[in-house]
Amino acid sequence: MPTIIERIAAAEADAEALRHNAQEAARTAETAAEEEAAAALKNAREEAKAGLALSAAMAEKEAEALSSMLLEKSSAEAEARMNEAKRKLPEAADIILDYVINKL
Repeated sequence: MPTIIERIAAAEADAEALRHNAQEAARTAETAAEEEAAAALKNAREEAKAGLALSAAMAEKEAEALSSMLLEKSSAEAEARMNEAKRKLPEAADIILDYVINKL
């Protein structure tokens, strides 16, 4: 039968082994958590980049549509003003001709 000293020494050895195993398990868990966090961060960055690219593409399409609409509107307005000017051209020519004839 082991002596009390031997049992205490065995208990201390067991405690040391448990402490060592716990430290090793903690290191392993810490490494796994760091790797998981790094992977999650990488995924989040990739998702953010993809979202940003999608947003930029959508904004560009929206800008093109708005630009096209504004160009169409401006073109229609310019054509309407040109038609109005053409309609008034004979009257303006008569006024200028009358002015020139009456001043001379």
